[in-house]
Amino acid sequence: MQQYKVNNTVFPNIEEATYYVSMLSKAAQATATITPYTPPSKASKKLSVVRNILIREMLEWAGSFVHSMTPSVDPCWMYSVEDANGFSDAGDTWYEDLEDVTYGNNLEWEDAKDDYEGAVSNFECLFGDYNSVTSVEGLSDMLNSMYHTMSDHSSETDNYIGCVRDSIKRMCEGNDNIAHSYHHPSRTTTISFSGNVDAMYDAYMLERNS
Repeated sequence: MQQYKVNNTVFPNIEEATYYVSMLSKAAQATATITPYTPPSKASKKLSVVRNILIREMLEWAGSFVHSMTPSVDPCWMYSVEDANGFSDAGDTWYEDLEDVTYGNNLEWEDAKDDYEGAVSNFECLFGDYNSVTSVEGLSDMLNSMYHTMSDHSSETDNYIGCVRDSIKRMCEGNDNIAHSYHHPSRTTTISFSGNVDAMYDAYMLERNS
């Protein structure tokens, strides 16, 4: 029998759905819609679970990467000094006896800060929903897109891209479900789904219900 959905509530038939809408306030009725609803198949349910497993793994990898990019610059390299004669250096120099000293930013600190802020911004770009991914092939596209979102380095330093490439490689080496490849001529990293949907679903449900 065809089921129907009103907002997020599912009804076994059109009569019950219509009655539900009739009991709503006038304002709620104005925005309520009755749409046919087909419960997800077993196969689509399994794929949804596996998709969410992979998203969790990618988000937690990306979060760990953000943590790893937290600036750890020595305090004396977080600023620079310059005197009236044009001498300039990082804060680890002897500057107390210089004349007319001006204090400013240090490029090492600026680069470290920009890398971290870039990682945070990229991480936040991963937020949203991935419900349009409904095939095994789509899982690979999703994974690769998430990685390249985190590896966006249009404004970051060479250090950033080197760190993110190394980080994703190490993550994939410890994960049988995500494959890693690197194309040297184009300097392009690609990650893809290499697991088995049925096996991953069964393993998840076994652990979930234990």
